[in-house]
Amino acid sequence: MARPFVQSFFAAQIKFLRRFTVKRRLFFTFLIISIAPLAIVATVSFYYSYKDAAQKIESYSMQIIRQVEINADAVVSDYETLLQTVVNEEVVQTGMKGAAGLDKLGQYRLDDEIKRMLNVKMMNNLAVTGITVALLDDRYSMFVGNRIVPAVYSGTRIYKETLGREGGGFAWLPPHLNEVRGFFQTGEKVLTVSVPIKDRWRGTNFGFAALAVKPGSFHPILSALGTPEQGRVYILDQSGSVIYSEEEAQWGLPLGDPKLIAALEERASDSGHLDYKVDGGSKFLLSYTRMKSTGWTIVNQIPYDYLMRSTWRILLFTIVIAAFFMLLSAYIAALVFNSIFSGIYRLMRSMRSLEMGDFQLTNLEQTGKDEIQRLTSSYDRMVDRLNDLINELYREKVVQQEMQIKALKAQINPHFLYNTLETISGLAKIHGVRGISRMTSSLSHIFRYSITGDEDIVPLREEIRSVEHYLSIIQVRYGDRMSFAIDVPRPLLACKVLKLILQPLVENAVRHGIEPKPGPGRVSVSASRVDGKLRLTVADDGAGIEADRLKELNRLLESPGDAPRSSATGSGGIGLLNVKERLWLAYREEASLHVSSAENRGTTIELSLPIDDSYEEDGG
Repeated sequence: MARPFVQSFFAAQIKFLRRFTVKRRLFFTFLIISIAPLAIVATVSFYYSYKDAAQKIESYSMQIIRQVEINADAVVSDYETLLQTVVNEEVVQTGMKGAAGLDKLGQYRLDDEIKRMLNVKMMNNLAVTGITVALLDDRYSMFVGNRIVPAVYSGTRIYKETLGREGGGFAWLPPHLNEVRGFFQTGEKVLTVSVPIKDRWRGTNFGFAALAVKPGSFHPILSALGTPEQGRVYILDQSGSVIYSEEEAQWGLPLGDPKLIAALEERASDSGHLDYKVDGGSKFLLSYTRMKSTGWTIVNQIPYDYLMRSTWRILLFTIVIAAFFMLLSAYIAALVFNSIFSGIYRLMRSMRSLEMGDFQLTNLEQTGKDEIQRLTSSYDRMVDRLNDLINELYREKVVQQEMQIKALKAQINPHFLYNTLETISGLAKIHGVRGISRMTSSLSHIFRYSITGDEDIVPLREEIRSVEHYLSIIQVRYGDRMSFAIDVPRPLLACKVLKLILQPLVENAVRHGIEPKPGPGRVSVSASRVDGKLRLTVADDGAGIEADRLKELNRLLESPGDAPRSSATGSGGIGLLNVKERLWLAYREEASLHVSSAENRGTTIELSLPIDDSYEEDGG
């Protein structure tokens, strides 16, 4: 069961392949065999290179993000420590706690002492823009640098976030504007950290302290990660607001990518990485980690285009190498196959020419010893031998025809006929019969032109003169029933044409066109130069030719010169076919003969000949 299926399968494949030439089959087979292993190796190599690069990049990205976390924790710890030292100062723990009960002078002294302490703290860190300490319930507050909260501060966000946290501790707010209006509104966003002020003895809260920090203080720990092209790093709080990014306009605002926030919230682990694709279609590798001290999430977003740049270079290099070897294989295949099949193609063309009767050699240069050249050499020798045999037979036939013509000429004494015709013409003139004189003179010219001279090609001038003599004889016979006109430009009179090529056409026009016509008729002979060829036209306004007979006649005139004749052409057609055969023997496909006609309206015969290279414009 399986064997017939396999056989039919291979038979179908072979049938399909035979639609193509042997050269194409071998060419594509060579390419597939040479390129397929290279393509497989390149694909496998790229696949494993891509996987290895991805793993290394993921590991490297996690190392970077963890280092950023360590540095960010250090920065956060420094600010929290600074704020804690403010809270632990004696002037805060003892002096500020009793500020509500001081008189004016006592309050001025307290203000001055707290300011000095706060200024010392702020001067030690340039990233700190302001420090505020305050008692609960709007009873007392003091600040240096950037005023973070207004005089009545119990309703501010800092106040609520600081005292509303369970268990106390430090409260970090994302970058925001100062919660004051007027002169103290700077217009620059600050990152604030605040903490309740606890009584060191009782453990109860009696106030709060806040520190204003420039968000740009995180820039040094992130700038070493590289350019934006290499990726972006965000520090986000628990709500998804931006604590810090390289784009200042994003500070304090929710990250403008809800899908990213949702993807991070779905991750249960505190660190890791995931593939992320934005709406525009770009793909990123996201590495993240959550800071235990603040709950912030540090996100490193790296484009895959950058990550895989080296891998894509490997792929491009592989493609270039594959393309180079493909072109090299194609070149070698084309070179080898052309060296084999060029001789075969020449042999095929020569065989087709031989079928058409044209004995052409392959003309293949004998530069090697392969089997194709041996075959073509044997074929060329065979064609040479056939050509010699055919030429020998043709020469024998020509000699035989020439001997027959000479025998016919020998039977007639031309001088006797010329003299007899001249004598008749002289007697006609003596007796005043000029018609007989003209007819005998024309007949004498036609006879002399027909049988004298060995050349077959004559100037058109002589052929036209012979036609004029013939028409003059015919006109005497038909009288007023026939007239003729000859229009040949003088420059064309020197063109070389076949001898006696026009007279059969004129005779055909008179016999089959004018003679059957009831009334008078006219025959015209003209010549012109069209598309570099000589066009001779013989036209009459006689009886014309039936449509079916005209179609059959033109079919025979357009057939090859050695095509068999048809009896359907009639006697007039035989004369035209004789002219057509003479044209074929002399000019082959360069000459043509065409007949156009309409019943009772006349016939036109157009003869197209090549202009001989020896043609010169007739100046006389």
